[in-house]
Amino acid sequence: MHLNIKSISWSLTLSLMLIVDGWAQSLQSLDSIEQAAYVYAMEQAQAEYDLAQIVVSSLDYRLRLQQCEHPLEAFSPRDRVGLGNQTIGVKCSGSVPWSVYVPVTVKLFKPVVVTTKALAAKHIITASDVALKRIDVGAFQRGYLSNAKPLIGQQLKYPLPAGAPLNHHNVKPEKIVRRGDLITLVAEAGSMSVRMNGTALTDASLGQRVKVKNSSSNRVVEGIVDGPGIVRVNM
Repeated sequence: MHLNIKSISWSLTLSLMLIVDGWAQSLQSLDSIEQAAYVYAMEQAQAEYDLAQIVVSSLDYRLRLQQCEHPLEAFSPRDRVGLGNQTIGVKCSGSVPWSVYVPVTVKLFKPVVVTTKALAAKHIITASDVALKRIDVGAFQRGYLSNAKPLIGQQLKYPLPAGAPLNHHNVKPEKIVRRGDLITLVAEAGSMSVRMNGTALTDASLGQRVKVKNSSSNRVVEGIVDGPGIVRVNM
């Protein structure tokens, strides 16, 4: 009996192709899993934040999961989808159940106060030292500021490089009144203003309350620091 080697070879190849093709079709597409995670993360993030962006990391191409006969279900392992890096679960509740976790990053770009140049420790911040820049705030664990005004006149606790975000943890109020300093007490009532000399009994920053001993009467009064060496009191 004469065998046609070419026919047999072609039949085996065709059969193998059909088996591989059928096996591939029975696998869940990784793109569909990533898309389910993206849609879920976006819906959750938009409920909390305006203009949030979702970045989905690709799953390992070697992952092989049975194709789910039901719609994929996405969920969060945490109570809520926040900012920054996290994972979104995607599961199949079909006859061959499985679940996988997809890494995602939730980004939110906002105007943030940053330094315009490198600043040394104990530097007193001025308007030229800061600017607003739109950056992703999801990575900020200690908060950020979108208004530079509260920082002006504050003192840096430690050095910062150019472009560093600023917040209340970076600064402390500058003490512009020190205990023992000679102080000018200013008392106003209507159009009348009275100025007296005194001695500061404590340290204080701009806007803080401080006790001052009146040099003339030796009376201790309390006022608010209005500037270097100036304390305003009520008459």
